Amino acid sequence: MTEAPAAPNAARTTIRWGVLAAAVVGFAGMAVYLGPSRDDPGSLPPELADEPDIYLEQGVVTQFRDDGGLHYRLRADSIRRYERLGLSGLEAPVLEYNAPNGTLWRMVSATGEVRTVSDPAGNDEERVELIGDVNVTREGGGTGRIRTESLVIFPGRQQARTDQTAMIETDTMTVQAGGFEADLASGRLSFSSSTEAQVNIVAQPDRQTPILR
Repeated sequence: MTEAPAAPNAARTTIRWGVLAAAVVGFAGMAVYLGPSRDDPGSLPPELADEPDIYLEQGVVTQFRDDGGLHYRLRADSIRRYERLGLSGLEAPVLEYNAPNGTLWRMVSATGEVRTVSDPAGNDEERVELIGDVNVTREGGGTGRIRTESLVIFPGRQQARTDQTAMIETDTMTVQAGGFEADLASGRLSFSSSTEAQVNIVAQPDRQTPILR
């Protein structure tokens, strides 16, 4: 199904799967409200209590910035929405984040989840966690690759972080660290050490172009 053009709207998120389309607000807003029903069965029977409220195959979520530019796009082999838990489970997610300066961050993992949490000011924001064999590539203004086992992304704040051991590879250096925080807008990384991994930088002086700053 071809996604129809729409006027730019930062609060608009679209989901496309198969021949079905729906508009929602944010990753975690994947819920269907049909209004009260006279045939409301009440609570689910025990055998269905752990089943998702919504199940999507080959789901695609797209969010735009105020200026109409693409903010991020999430694809997943499947998306399971659990209203009672306030989360969406992801299988084989691919998150593509477009920074305002044209840099593209592409993040893939085995599984993941999306929750609505409170930001430092107490406002709702989306928290995306990628879990298992996380691979991050950066394109635009240079390229680079990051590998770790989990990564938390706050798309609204343009931030990503992990406290897991991470390997960062660029044309000029290889860095192993116990964790890092990333400013997705500028591409700056702040490394941290842990009891399992200290910050270890191996430079390649024969290459001149800096990649991840």
